[in-house]
Order: sequence, then C-alpha cells, then structure tokens
Amino acid sequence: MSDPVLASPPERVPLGRFGRFRRTLAELHVRLRTEGEAPARQAAAIGVGLFIGCSPFYGFHFPLCVFAARVLRLSQLKTYLASNVSLPFIAPFLFYAEVEVGRFLRGAPPLALHPAQLRTMPLGRFGADLLLGALAVGATLGLVGALIAYRAAVSARRHPEIEALIGAASRRYLDCGMFAWEFVRGKLRHDPLYFGVVGRGLVANGSDEPGSILDLGCGRGILFSLILAVHEIGARPPGWLPTPKGLRLIGFEGRPKIAAQAKKALGDEAEISTANLATVELPRCRVALLLDVLHYLPAAAQENLLDRVVGALEPGGVLLLRDADAEGGGSYWATRVQERLAALARGDFSQRFAYRSAREWRRLLEARGLATETTPLSEGTPYANVLVVGRNAATKSSPAP
Repeated sequence: MSDPVLASPPERVPLGRFGRFRRTLAELHVRLRTEGEAPARQAAAIGVGLFIGCSPFYGFHFPLCVFAARVLRLSQLKTYLASNVSLPFIAPFLFYAEVEVGRFLRGAPPLALHPAQLRTMPLGRFGADLLLGALAVGATLGLVGALIAYRAAVSARRHPEIEALIGAASRRYLDCGMFAWEFVRGKLRHDPLYFGVVGRGLVANGSDEPGSILDLGCGRGILFSLILAVHEIGARPPGWLPTPKGLRLIGFEGRPKIAAQAKKALGDEAEISTANLATVELPRCRVALLLDVLHYLPAAAQENLLDRVVGALEPGGVLLLRDADAEGGGSYWATRVQERLAALARGDFSQRFAYRSAREWRRLLEARGLATETTPLSEGTPYANVLVVGRNAATKSSPAP
C-alpha cells in the first residue's frame, strides 16, 4: 500500500503556473512535517539536533542539521528545531558550562571569570576545553532528549492504518493552503469525533447499501474526506465497522470561504453548498449530522432546525448530534472559553451561544419521535462534548463500540 501522505493527490482542475508553485511549496511543507515520523527516527532527530546545537560552530548549525538529517534520513525540521537549544539567551550559559565540563574532564580547576586569567589562558587550551565539553554536554543532552522524545512518540503512536487515514484525508486539502492541511490533520489527530463516528459505523446506520449523508454545518468537509479516505486506502483499522461505498455526501456550510475549501478538497465526490441552515431546503437522507453546530443558533432556531432535520430523515434514519453538555462542570466551561476565543479570532465579537445539557438534547429528540442514546465524545480533550444518537423506531441498533 502506497503512503497516502507522500503520494500525489489527484488534480481535479488544471493548475496554472502560480497553482503549481503553491503545490510545490505545499509538497515541501508536507515532506518536512511528516518525514521521519517513526518513533526511533523522531528520537534520533531530537538527539542529533541537541548534539549539534551544543556544538560551538555557531552560524553553521542549520547546514549541519540539514546534512546530518539527510544522511541519517531524519526529519530536517525536528533536527533543526532541537538544535535551537543554543538560542541567544541560553548560549552564554551553555558556552560557560561546556568550558567548565571540558576543564573538569581533563582535571583542570574551575575557570575563574577574571580578566587576568582569561588573558593568560592559551587560546588552544581554551578551545580544547570548549570542544571536549561540547562533546560531553551535547552527547548527554542528546541522549536524554532522545529518550524523552522516544517515549513521547511511542505513547502518541497510532495504528498504522489510522496514520494512513489521517494522511489520505488531510492530503486533499493541500491545494487549499498549508493552514488548511495543518488544520485538518490536527482535527483528525486530536478530535475523537471523526474516527468515533466513522469507526463505529454510524455513518452507515447499520446498512450495507449506499444512502445519503447530510452534514449541516459541514465546515471543510473533514468527515466526508475521512469517509472517502477509508475507501481510498482500501483498509480499515481493527474493530472498525464497514462503511459502504457509493454514499451520497451532501454538505451545507454557511461560511463561503470554508465551503469553497470543502468544494476544492472533495471535488465532485461530495455535494457542498453555501447555505443558511435556518432557511435551506433539506433533502431526504438516511443519516443527518449536526456536529458542533447547534450552540451557534438561538434556542428557538435550534428547535426549528431539529423539526426540519427529523422531517428529512428517511424511515429508519438516524440523527447524530454532538455538542457540549451544559452539565459537564469544568469541562463545559473549558468548552465555552475555547469557543469564545475562537469567535474572537474570527472577528465575531458579538457571537452568542446557546448551550443545552445532554439530557435536554435527548428530551428534544425524543419529543420528535426518536429513540436516543448518549456517549461521551471528548476523549483526549478537556471539553465536555457528547454525541447524542437519535434513531427512528425502525432503526436497528448498531453494535456497541
């Protein structure tokens, strides 16, 4: 199976000269960010970078890092970042420590910081002390840093097929810009929503036949991209339920720029439209998604949208609703703070939010004839997100995750 991170994405439209230049920069960015991701190679990159950063060859650390990383097939970016242990406000202390360690190793007394001693010290001996100390300090820091990096990388390592899915799904966004690629990659890596919904087979709704999935407030279409990636790499991680091919993917997004990125990334494999959720006509669907959307609407608009979504569900359809649980305590307040900061970053200074508890969401869905169940969906995050699954009475329950 080819590496979906490094494989060239299909070009959906011809690229002009500027587009090809952007693609080249994006490809370089991806390679620098993803090369040498095996735990041992990540640890080696950190260790080598720290060792080079402790060397007294100031001004040459960057070419030394690039050369060493290429020869050893390590991440050039991680190697160089680790070498910045010798930043200007640290370098004087590191320099002095290396000289003292060098003198200690050859049995000389500590260096007295006195002008008279510095003037009488032979330059060659001083340089030898510095080199000897740099070797010792660099090797020690490099070894310690490599061990810490290795343990961190192993603890964060995912199943190879999970990594392949992240690579294939995020790869589609390269032509949308490096920020979009980083954003999608980060969401897939750190937000349990996407793998939780697709891996549990919720988008299939217990059926092997293709149907329509309606994502209201689809954003960049990350969930759709993950569904397509499952079929692109041709394998599922252990324990994942199957996702049928040929699903009709329909997304509505209110922000034109974000919707344009979804269209560009997904091409004709999904139907993405810019629309106001309060007024858009909803097509019939087997699965409807309201993921991190409803709290942006006033309470009355929330209930109106729920009426319309339930009315659009096919017999046996399912509604997947994720939002913050207003009874989630400190995690709920962490969610509120994060959403407020995100709104300010977007320039939405007057954005209002309307949160409800998981119990209230269930009550609203049950009042509309859906059988409900709730599962936490915030694993690995400080937030109070829960997934409420609303099923028509005819819907078969999916196997427990």
